Amino acid sequence: MKLKQAYLTAAKPEALAGFYEALGLPIRFADGGKWIQFAGEKAALCIASPAESVSVPSRNAVLVFEVDDLEGALKRAQAQGAQALGEVRDMGAHGRVADFRDPENNTIQLFQAALV
Repeated sequence: MKLKQAYLTAAKPEALAGFYEALGLPIRFADGGKWIQFAGEKAALCIASPAESVSVPSRNAVLVFEVDDLEGALKRAQAQGAQALGEVRDMGAHGRVADFRDPENNTIQLFQAALV
């Protein structure tokens, strides 16, 4: 199963969009801070104001992004205001993961595949 699209609700979508844009996710569409869509090769991420949201408020989701340089990605995230959630975890042959919270308190996981 591949993630095709994910929705986040943010009180200030444009501020959260700036956070993700600084991490290297290109914006494909923006509608006056009400609705912002990022484009990726395998998945699309959308951020919406609470009035525009199509998400289910009672559910939380963890977004997983694959990166080539886990430490570098974590440093960039923390420089943008992310809060680390524990240490980098080694998953053996699967790779390594690290969790953090973005400025709107969404849980994000960065994944670096193991070298083959």
